Amino acid sequence: MVDRINVNCSVFEYRLLDVLSRYIQRIPCECIALSGGIDTTLIAVVAKLNGIELNGFYAYYKDGIPRDMPFIIHVSKKLNIPIKLFAMDLNYVKRVLNDVYRCIGGGEYNELCVELRNDVVFYTVLEAAKEHGCSCIYTGSGGDEVFAGYGFMLWLREEELEGYREKWTTMGRYPELEISKCLGVNVVAPYLSKEVLEEAMKIPAKCLRGSGFEGKRVLRNLLNGFGMELVGERAKTPAEAGAGTDSICITP
Repeated sequence: MVDRINVNCSVFEYRLLDVLSRYIQRIPCECIALSGGIDTTLIAVVAKLNGIELNGFYAYYKDGIPRDMPFIIHVSKKLNIPIKLFAMDLNYVKRVLNDVYRCIGGGEYNELCVELRNDVVFYTVLEAAKEHGCSCIYTGSGGDEVFAGYGFMLWLREEELEGYREKWTTMGRYPELEISKCLGVNVVAPYLSKEVLEEAMKIPAKCLRGSGFEGKRVLRNLLNGFGMELVGERAKTPAEAGAGTDSICITP
């Protein structure tokens, strides 16, 4: 068995990129839920490297401050991906709230206000993808859970970190996948695929944390290697801040 502690992190980066590339090449989608974050941007980069032309989709709250917007525009221009922007107003959010709640199932929520406002964004993007005739749409589902993107994960002992990662790969909350079933949209989540997960779970904590304990270092390094440092080195932004929905709290 290979001693992971003594293997250079670049080896894991190469292996991950290879398996991710092969998976995306096998399941080409013409659409992607772009957030300007690390997870979806790397998927977009790999897809473009494989000659896949993409259309991006992004939803935000028009009366909020969508922190992801500058990164979305940067990724769109840098990778030549046309982006469809959907501005949600309060009336729209109120109108679709019950549909979103029904899709997920009320019993699945732990923090109703926070989780529901994030799920409205997923709902809007996936519904738009369906209306635009996307045969399938890439999402970055699992990026934080698998590659230690959450702050508290960075301070866990290695065995604890691996325990969380293993648990979340099978029991994580991925509302976008539930919403996709409800809407009849084919979502492709590369980071949660069997082959990518098998390779990802071999990556040791040191290659995930990074020297500055910023998390997702293996993904950041891959992006940096493709000239995407602006995204590769961006700080973690909660989903609700990225879409500007952190200023609303409405429940059914």
